Amino acid sequence: MEAKLADHNPAPWQQVADEPNAMLPVAQLYTRDVPGLRPPPGKDLLQILWCPLDNADAMPETTLVWRTAADVTDILNTPPVPAAVDFGYDYIPLPCTLEPERIIEYPSDFEELGSAPLQQMRQWASQQQTEIDPDDIESWFIDNICVAPGWKVGGHIRWGTTDPFPQPCPTCGTETEPLLTVASCEWDAGTHSWIPYEDQALADDYSTTIDPDITIARGYKMILRVCPASPDHPHIQLMQ
Repeated sequence: MEAKLADHNPAPWQQVADEPNAMLPVAQLYTRDVPGLRPPPGKDLLQILWCPLDNADAMPETTLVWRTAADVTDILNTPPVPAAVDFGYDYIPLPCTLEPERIIEYPSDFEELGSAPLQQMRQWASQQQTEIDPDDIESWFIDNICVAPGWKVGGHIRWGTTDPFPQPCPTCGTETEPLLTVASCEWDAGTHSWIPYEDQALADDYSTTIDPDITIARGYKMILRVCPASPDHPHIQLMQ
């Protein structure tokens, strides 16, 4: 799949070619591994690609392609080399093996969570983390109990760049929901407790991270939101 490089005003660090640009594979998800996906009838494989250049919102432009896995027989071992790459950021993912794991997370928007569950979890956090100052319980709660960091399918959004705001489907007006979060890192010093057990031995310090080595706008996250009413409706990109 290719993206046209039309009317693109490149930054000085970009390599630009006056020709179609090959899109790069970002993620490949099977419905057998991710039960929450909503595929079109007869489809069981979602492929997510992007053009390795910033769009008007300082993110790579993404494409979602639903396919039938049994029909994918002509497999490329090496993705096509794009004619143009934004060298200001890391938009060429390192190959990774995906091993999905289901987790439970809570929204960081306390109004959405509700007062009763929040109070129960604050009490639990106070009992578990007695060395933490009571004034810091809320930030500890957000880092360790609420929105999981890193790449993930579904879940909640950790708002920070903006406050939460509606993002309706441009086709039918239904409120969209997160499909995939593309993160610039898997964890940091505040969210170290989310490291999978299998990776904890590799995380020898807080700066170590295991991910496809992608950077979104100097360290942000890109969230792809989709319409729950129809997989055929266009998706929305959000940066936080």
